[in-house]
Amino acid sequence: MKNEIGVAGVAHQAGTCRFGTDPGTSVLDTHCKAHELDNLYVVDTSFFPSIGAVNPALTAMANALRVGDHIAERIGAPEDAAARRGNGARATEVIA
Repeated sequence: MKNEIGVAGVAHQAGTCRFGTDPGTSVLDTHCKAHELDNLYVVDTSFFPSIGAVNPALTAMANALRVGDHIAERIGAPEDAAARRGNGARATEVIA
């Protein structure tokens, strides 16, 4: 049985970039940064262990905000960077 998707079909690809703390078993760390490259972050659904039963868009967006906060902190961006998003809360506060 083939699992071909037609031209008009859609799919939510996920699970192609395993994440974890061990570079021997994962390509991304827990902040979705590549173990081997200091300036490469992956914030699409490829870091998901597998796809869920619903559209992953909101989860991917929430993770992108979380990773963005980490990057801002890492480069020493001012604390008010989150306020520029409109609500003054850091992404981790919004997700929690």
